Amino acid sequence: MSIEAEIHSLENNTLDPKTRRAVRRTVLGGAVGSVVEFYEFSTYGVLAATLAVVFFPSSDPTTGLLSTLAVFAVAFFARPIGGFVWGALGDRIGRKRTLALTIILMSVFTAVMGLTPTYAAIGVVAPICLIVLRFLQGVSAGGEVSGAVSFVAEHSPANRRGLNVGMITVGAGVGTLLGTIVPSIMLLLLTPEQMVEWGWRIPLLIALPLGAIGLYIRRRLDETPYFKAMASEKKRAANPVKTALTGRAQWKLLAIAFFLTSLNAASFYMLAGYLPSFATSSLKLTGFQALAPAVIAVAGAIVFEVIAAWLSDHVGRKRVLIVAALGHLILALPCFLLVSTGEFGLIVLGLLLLSAPIGAYAGVTNPSLSELFPTNVRVSGHGITYNLAVAVFGGSAPYLLVWLGAVTGSTLVGAFYLIALSLVAIPAVLAMRERSKQPLQL
Repeated sequence: MSIEAEIHSLENNTLDPKTRRAVRRTVLGGAVGSVVEFYEFSTYGVLAATLAVVFFPSSDPTTGLLSTLAVFAVAFFARPIGGFVWGALGDRIGRKRTLALTIILMSVFTAVMGLTPTYAAIGVVAPICLIVLRFLQGVSAGGEVSGAVSFVAEHSPANRRGLNVGMITVGAGVGTLLGTIVPSIMLLLLTPEQMVEWGWRIPLLIALPLGAIGLYIRRRLDETPYFKAMASEKKRAANPVKTALTGRAQWKLLAIAFFLTSLNAASFYMLAGYLPSFATSSLKLTGFQALAPAVIAVAGAIVFEVIAAWLSDHVGRKRVLIVAALGHLILALPCFLLVSTGEFGLIVLGLLLLSAPIGAYAGVTNPSLSELFPTNVRVSGHGITYNLAVAVFGGSAPYLLVWLGAVTGSTLVGAFYLIALSLVAIPAVLAMRERSKQPLQL
């Protein structure tokens, strides 16, 4: 099938059985990188209290935890660099090649972190190594989601683009779930002394075989027809990042994408990174009661991601995003009040209620972003805005909220954070042009 015929079949939803099977493989290949990326990030969040002892020994537990969460944020502030670098590569040399590189680099840096000597063994060099590795992880991850979103969007029929691209976010949820369950099992089975001595390494080392599986799947996929058409027509931008940042119209798109993503970044990383630490440090919960609610909440979010992504193909992206943003606005405070009781059943109820708008908003964010930008800057435009929003509103959230909680003595700072960002995101959604079921911009 020619490139033109392939694009025509995607735009008019007339795929033959062979192409449909290829699309399903593409969705799997795109999602698997998100599994690896978010497995590592959530693993780090769950192990934060243990890593604080391993790398930042301190007489004040809060100081050690804040140091560990500050390093957690380092990877997020490195992501925009990766967004610029990998975005430009993805728009110049192709989505497939960059995706193969990002997944293997993420898994290797994570595994090396699992082999890093502790503070007790090499002193201050240990936290320095941790910071460097987190930075390199962030740079690698900066191209992962943006490349995968563009890759899947450009392989998807117009009437299923929301669901297919939404699977990238589902992959992130699955990775978060695995990254929560695996270290949680270690924390439940091992003593605190065993976790500090060697147990913390195992969840990090698991990232290497996960990355190898993802690389194997991705190497068997084809480049997207939209990128091939752009390349054959010599429409590739000489400098995709510069093109994405040039012109008033482009800046409007970048602003919409940035503020639209802000709520997704804050809420999802709060669920994956902040709440496990909040349960142990603020609510003084331990064992199963500290870890199970976050697992249940992430599982609930995954369900709502799938539902919302599918629904957005039928009623439009904007309607789903507005309802989900209003859900954050209305439910944040009541849900945090339930969580703050410290009662297991009420914590689960509060997090499950909150997981509905968090999952729904997350499931539709990436399909919406993929439709904002033309093919020649799609990876760059997504990478710049998505990674900046994640750095500012997502990666900093665990550190900021733990610090604010310690300063104010309030267990409700997370609720007010979500309310504030809901008010930021809603105008961005309203300003976005609805493009569901329409052809991608070539």
